[in-house]
Amino acid sequence: MSTLLIAEKKKAAKAIAKALGKPKIIKKAKNLEIYHLSNLNLYVIPLRGHILEYQNTDQYKSWSKSNPRDIITDPQSIKKVPIKYAYPYIKVLKEFASKAKKVIIGTDADIEGCNIGLCDALPLIRKKNRNIQIEQLWLSSLQRREIVAKYQSLVKPKWNWAKTGEARAIIDAIIGFSATREVTNTLKPVLKEFKRIFVSIGRVQTSLLYLIYLKEQEIEQFVPKSYWNLKAILDLGDPLIKAYHTSNPFEKKDETKVKTIFHKIQQSKHALIVQKRTNTIQRKPPTPLNTSKALVLLTKNLKISANTALKTMNALYLNQIITYPRTESDIYKPDFEHAEIIKKFASHSIYGKFSSKLVQTKQFRPTKGKSDAGDHPPITPLRSLESSSSQLKGKTQKRVYDLLARHYLALFGENAVEINKQLDLTIEKEPFKARITALQSPGFLDIVPFLKKRYTAPLEILENQIPLKEILLEDKETRPPPRYTDTTLLRLMENNHLGTKSTRPGIIEILIKRNLIYAVKRQYHLAPLGDFLIQELMKVWLPFLKPDFTKFVEQELEKIQKNQAEMKEVVKKIKNVFLQLFDKFLSSKKKIQQDMKNFLEDRENSFQKQTIKKFPVKNVYCPNCKRQILDCVIKSDKTRSLICPNKDCELKLSIPKTGYFKALDSKCLICGFNIFSFRRKKRGKVYTYFICPYCWNEDSEVNPKRTFCSECKKYKIEKNKCVER
Repeated sequence: MSTLLIAEKKKAAKAIAKALGKPKIIKKAKNLEIYHLSNLNLYVIPLRGHILEYQNTDQYKSWSKSNPRDIITDPQSIKKVPIKYAYPYIKVLKEFASKAKKVIIGTDADIEGCNIGLCDALPLIRKKNRNIQIEQLWLSSLQRREIVAKYQSLVKPKWNWAKTGEARAIIDAIIGFSATREVTNTLKPVLKEFKRIFVSIGRVQTSLLYLIYLKEQEIEQFVPKSYWNLKAILDLGDPLIKAYHTSNPFEKKDETKVKTIFHKIQQSKHALIVQKRTNTIQRKPPTPLNTSKALVLLTKNLKISANTALKTMNALYLNQIITYPRTESDIYKPDFEHAEIIKKFASHSIYGKFSSKLVQTKQFRPTKGKSDAGDHPPITPLRSLESSSSQLKGKTQKRVYDLLARHYLALFGENAVEINKQLDLTIEKEPFKARITALQSPGFLDIVPFLKKRYTAPLEILENQIPLKEILLEDKETRPPPRYTDTTLLRLMENNHLGTKSTRPGIIEILIKRNLIYAVKRQYHLAPLGDFLIQELMKVWLPFLKPDFTKFVEQELEKIQKNQAEMKEVVKKIKNVFLQLFDKFLSSKKKIQQDMKNFLEDRENSFQKQTIKKFPVKNVYCPNCKRQILDCVIKSDKTRSLICPNKDCELKLSIPKTGYFKALDSKCLICGFNIFSFRRKKRGKVYTYFICPYCWNEDSEVNPKRTFCSECKKYKIEKNKCVER
């Protein structure tokens, strides 16, 4: 009798088969190949991720003929069915099951992988072979040596991990199916106005949308406060050092006071040193990377999305370049073979110098993080690859590999030594402070320059006074809090227990695809539909929106993984809590429906002109308040306007409906506003024309409104600049 080995993906199956022998390929379908190793009588069968999914049973498929609440209460409301692409894989599993004595679950070594192997594939195998033996292959990388070693020391199936994934799938299906239907049916009259058939609701994605909404409200309600900063530029060579008055910031009410100080010291030539303090700071190397830390590192430094970062790491893993990228651990086991990996990098054209020093000094002990979760080692490069290597596919893979490799080597580096000088100064008896931070010894920073701070060159200040270059009085305003980026969203989700290390990037992607949020220059904005949805749900369903419910769900799921609770009991408990939340929504349904009715009556035709997209226009400031960057607002009737986000400013400049536009650096010589170029395609040809949006909306002494720059009587556009005719 033969043995089956189930892998999660085609590349993993191929790597496992090649590591264990010389496989013969058995073609079973267009993209399905089985690997047979006659020396082990082993068949390696790849899957394509999940091959089964939860769907509503026939009784609940109709949205109009079934009650969404019954999806929660009826155990027969959902069932597990094959995904469309899964039938060839299911056929193969059943065919080979009857020939096998044992099955080895070799899917990815995490909760999702265990669920795919033990809850998707295994039940299909058992239908044909009830008595089949089951073991599990637990891999942290697809390196040949590890595959061989782990194949010889198989482990017992991790049933609790598989059941944790199964419980999550059941709960998310029940919550998603019931809530999406109920909310969609309730908001249906208004959803039509957004040209949407349904609105997607999920315990994680909707909670995240709520947190993004809160940030948007914080930004919208932000009232800037004016203040003054008094700054002195010290002339110590290159670079110039800044010193700040100890009373900064001066409030607006202190304008007379700060201006008096400024006039008093404006012509001063020197700053006197009252006190000088020097500290030496030992900056330690970074700690190893788990999935969350790696995603933050990559999104922050490479300016890529979290979803792209995780997909790229997964591709590097499948190509046997790094260890498994889904890990909770940031502490290495004592017996991890670091010396072998570091020696590979010693001949690298870029990392070689740093790595050779580690080998010579036998620095093979890495820093430690906070957790050894017992699942996998931290993310580690396994091969030394040049950037020109054909094994790295595309620019993104090269950049991700470079950061991961550099970060890994930095774990073994020496401390960086910083020299921090703090100067207490007086200028005409007015107190100022300056701080100078220099890098005395780079240590580990040599290999990870992206982790460097802004350092000044080392300075020796021997005199008791410092020449002044200039004194500046800055009239400033407080800024609103920044919007979320991929990096800050990942941290937000981790802090609020939203999703898992592996699912977080995908959840952000879902909100984008469903037009609930959108990104402008890597910053996430709330889309009108997302804003409308949360505003309505907040009135009646705040307990569901807050992260507390999702945190409770994750804590209960963790009990299954740790064998502290049975799957059925946890699912039942969570369903009961959600049912109470669901009933709270139902009890307020009439109020929401009345709100919908009032909303439609009040807005009538004007609702057709609701905002469907809004984004800032780079370097275009409001000509009225002169502080805010203008937003381009697109309405559902396709009209476009430039609007000042300052609520006290009423500026609104309409611009043409069609054409890709760009704000030029050139200013209109009539009004001083930016010139815009518009590009349109008509009958296969591209046409470019120019307007000044301010003149376009106003009559001027030179031209009537709606005048193109080409029609202007006094000026013309030449090489993207407004010049006299």
